Amino acid sequence: MAGYRAERMSHQVQQHVSIMFTRQVSDPRLAGANVTRVETSGDLRYVKIYIAPIKGDPEATDEMMQALDHATGFFRREIAGNLDLKFAPEIRFLLDRAIEKGEHFLEVLEQIHQEDASAAEPVKHPRKRKVTKE
Repeated sequence: MAGYRAERMSHQVQQHVSIMFTRQVSDPRLAGANVTRVETSGDLRYVKIYIAPIKGDPEATDEMMQALDHATGFFRREIAGNLDLKFAPEIRFLLDRAIEKGEHFLEVLEQIHQEDASAAEPVKHPRKRKVTKE
């Protein structure tokens, strides 16, 4: 039963935080913030919110994570109040590197594919003639 409740709460937190990013948060450092997934503990007291990094800009990603760490209390109060929880869960914002890892994996596959394609060019061998004995 706790698994279902945690899953449901994770979904609600993800929706609420995503809406907060677009409508309530005015910090320009959070302009590119995108929630990729949320994990909630079985007792609903701890929430991990995974955020996608800003592509191609590690400095902006670092600034975004600092802003999120600074605003953790705000998000905690909003989540507890809007989801009608008895207590405000502890929140941690984490950088989700899965997208970067997936892109790197695809680049490696593309490189392998290109190497295979260049190595697979047909090699012309002279035809061997069958020698028949008469």
